[in-house]
Amino acid sequence: MEKTRLFDALAYAGVLPFVIGIVMQATGVELVGVGGRLWFTAYSAVILSFLCGIWWGGALNRVGHRHRIALALLSNLACVGGWGALMLYRTPWSLPILMLGFAFVVTAEARLNPNLPRLYDYFRTRTRVTYLVITCHLIMIVTILFTD
Repeated sequence: MEKTRLFDALAYAGVLPFVIGIVMQATGVELVGVGGRLWFTAYSAVILSFLCGIWWGGALNRVGHRHRIALALLSNLACVGGWGALMLYRTPWSLPILMLGFAFVVTAEARLNPNLPRLYDYFRTRTRVTYLVITCHLIMIVTILFTD
Protein backbone atom coordinates (compact mmCIF):
# COMPACT_ATOMS: atom_id res chain seq x y z
CA MET A 1 0.00 0.00 0.00
CA GLU A 2 1.51 3.33 -1.05
CA LYS A 3 1.07 6.47 1.03
CA THR A 4 -1.00 8.94 -0.93
CA ARG A 5 -1.57 11.77 1.58
CA LEU A 6 -0.65 14.54 -0.86
CA PHE A 7 -2.94 13.13 -3.55
CA ASP A 8 -5.73 12.64 -1.02
CA ALA A 9 -5.40 16.26 0.11
CA LEU A 10 -5.41 17.47 -3.50
CA ALA A 11 -8.52 15.40 -4.23
CA TYR A 12 -10.41 17.01 -1.34
CA ALA A 13 -9.07 20.46 -2.26
CA GLY A 14 -10.47 19.86 -5.74
CA VAL A 15 -13.98 20.18 -4.31
CA LEU A 16 -13.34 23.83 -3.37
CA PRO A 17 -13.84 25.26 -6.92
CA PHE A 18 -17.24 23.53 -7.03
CA VAL A 19 -18.19 25.23 -3.77
CA ILE A 20 -16.91 28.57 -5.09
CA GLY A 21 -19.12 28.16 -8.17
CA ILE A 22 -22.15 27.47 -5.99
CA VAL A 23 -21.44 30.55 -3.85
CA MET A 24 -20.90 32.68 -6.96
CA GLN A 25 -24.23 31.51 -8.38
CA ALA A 26 -26.06 32.08 -5.09
CA THR A 27 -24.66 35.59 -4.64
CA GLY A 28 -24.56 36.70 -8.28
CA VAL A 29 -20.81 37.37 -8.08
CA GLU A 30 -18.76 37.16 -11.26
CA LEU A 31 -15.00 36.70 -11.53
CA VAL A 32 -13.42 38.22 -14.65
CA GLY A 33 -16.83 38.23 -16.26
CA VAL A 34 -17.55 34.57 -15.52
CA GLY A 35 -20.65 33.72 -13.50
CA GLY A 36 -21.09 30.85 -11.09
CA ARG A 37 -22.94 28.62 -13.55
CA LEU A 38 -20.21 28.72 -16.19
CA TRP A 39 -17.46 28.51 -13.53
CA PHE A 40 -19.03 25.38 -12.06
CA THR A 41 -19.85 23.75 -15.39
CA ALA A 42 -16.45 24.38 -16.95
CA TYR A 43 -14.61 23.11 -13.88
CA SER A 44 -16.86 20.06 -13.76
CA ALA A 45 -16.12 19.21 -17.40
CA VAL A 46 -12.38 19.65 -16.82
CA ILE A 47 -12.36 17.42 -13.74
CA LEU A 48 -14.47 14.75 -15.47
CA SER A 49 -11.96 14.78 -18.33
CA PHE A 50 -9.10 14.56 -15.84
CA LEU A 51 -10.64 11.49 -14.20
CA CYS A 52 -11.09 9.88 -17.60
CA GLY A 53 -7.51 10.71 -18.48
CA ILE A 54 -6.45 8.54 -15.57
CA TRP A 55 -8.30 5.65 -17.24
CA TRP A 56 -6.57 6.44 -20.51
CA GLY A 57 -3.20 6.35 -18.76
CA GLY A 58 -4.15 3.09 -17.07
CA ALA A 59 -5.10 1.57 -20.42
CA LEU A 60 -1.76 2.63 -21.90
CA ASN A 61 0.33 1.45 -18.96
CA ARG A 62 -1.42 -1.80 -18.09
CA VAL A 63 -1.18 -3.70 -21.35
CA GLY A 64 -2.39 -6.95 -19.81
CA HIS A 65 -5.49 -5.46 -18.15
CA ARG A 66 -8.55 -7.43 -19.23
CA HIS A 67 -10.66 -4.25 -19.63
CA ARG A 68 -7.98 -2.23 -21.40
CA ILE A 69 -9.97 -1.49 -24.58
CA ALA A 70 -13.14 -0.73 -22.61
CA LEU A 71 -11.22 1.73 -20.42
CA ALA A 72 -9.84 3.55 -23.44
CA LEU A 73 -13.19 3.75 -25.22
CA LEU A 74 -15.24 4.63 -22.15
CA SER A 75 -12.77 7.34 -21.12
CA ASN A 76 -13.27 8.98 -24.50
CA LEU A 77 -17.04 8.63 -24.31
CA ALA A 78 -17.19 10.29 -20.88
CA CYS A 79 -14.84 13.09 -21.99
CA VAL A 80 -16.92 13.85 -25.06
CA GLY A 81 -20.06 13.78 -22.91
CA GLY A 82 -18.46 16.28 -20.54
CA TRP A 83 -17.49 18.54 -23.41
CA GLY A 84 -21.03 18.35 -24.81
CA ALA A 85 -22.43 19.24 -21.39
CA LEU A 86 -20.12 22.25 -21.26
CA MET A 87 -21.45 23.41 -24.62
CA LEU A 88 -24.97 23.15 -23.14
CA TYR A 89 -24.11 25.07 -19.96
CA ARG A 90 -27.02 27.52 -20.40
CA THR A 91 -29.55 24.70 -20.62
CA PRO A 92 -31.10 22.60 -17.85
CA TRP A 93 -29.33 19.51 -19.27
CA SER A 94 -25.74 20.47 -18.63
CA LEU A 95 -25.38 19.76 -14.92
CA PRO A 96 -27.41 16.52 -14.90
CA ILE A 97 -25.26 15.23 -17.79
CA LEU A 98 -22.07 16.08 -15.90
CA MET A 99 -23.44 14.60 -12.69
CA LEU A 100 -24.25 11.38 -14.54
CA GLY A 101 -20.72 11.43 -15.96
CA PHE A 102 -19.28 11.44 -12.43
CA ALA A 103 -21.71 8.71 -11.36
CA PHE A 104 -20.67 6.69 -14.41
CA VAL A 105 -16.98 7.07 -13.56
CA VAL A 106 -17.38 5.98 -9.95
CA THR A 107 -19.60 3.03 -10.95
CA ALA A 108 -17.39 1.92 -13.83
CA GLU A 109 -14.27 2.11 -11.68
CA ALA A 110 -15.87 -0.25 -9.20
CA ARG A 111 -16.64 -2.74 -11.99
CA LEU A 112 -13.70 -2.40 -14.36
CA ASN A 113 -11.09 -2.07 -11.60
CA PRO A 114 -8.63 0.00 -13.64
CA ASN A 115 -6.51 0.90 -10.62
CA LEU A 116 -3.39 -0.67 -9.23
CA PRO A 117 -4.11 -2.48 -5.92
CA ARG A 118 -1.28 -0.64 -4.16
CA LEU A 119 -3.17 2.65 -4.75
CA TYR A 120 -6.26 1.45 -2.88
CA ASP A 121 -6.19 4.32 -0.36
CA TYR A 122 -6.12 6.99 -3.06
CA PHE A 123 -8.97 5.48 -5.05
CA ARG A 124 -11.04 5.07 -1.89
CA THR A 125 -10.52 8.80 -1.31
CA ARG A 126 -11.33 9.54 -4.94
CA THR A 127 -14.60 7.62 -4.63
CA ARG A 128 -15.57 9.65 -1.57
CA VAL A 129 -14.66 12.89 -3.29
CA THR A 130 -16.68 11.90 -6.35
CA TYR A 131 -19.75 11.49 -4.15
CA LEU A 132 -19.08 14.97 -2.74
CA VAL A 133 -18.85 16.31 -6.29
CA ILE A 134 -22.18 14.68 -7.21
CA THR A 135 -23.69 16.32 -4.13
CA CYS A 136 -22.27 19.67 -5.25
CA HIS A 137 -24.00 19.18 -8.61
CA LEU A 138 -27.32 18.61 -6.87
CA ILE A 139 -26.80 21.73 -4.73
CA MET A 140 -25.90 23.77 -7.82
CA ILE A 141 -29.01 22.58 -9.66
CA VAL A 142 -31.17 23.71 -6.74
CA THR A 143 -29.24 26.98 -6.48
CA ILE A 144 -29.83 27.70 -10.17
CA LEU A 145 -33.55 26.99 -9.75
CA PHE A 146 -33.72 29.67 -7.07
CA THR A 147 -31.42 32.26 -8.68
CA ASP A 148 -32.30 32.20 -12.40
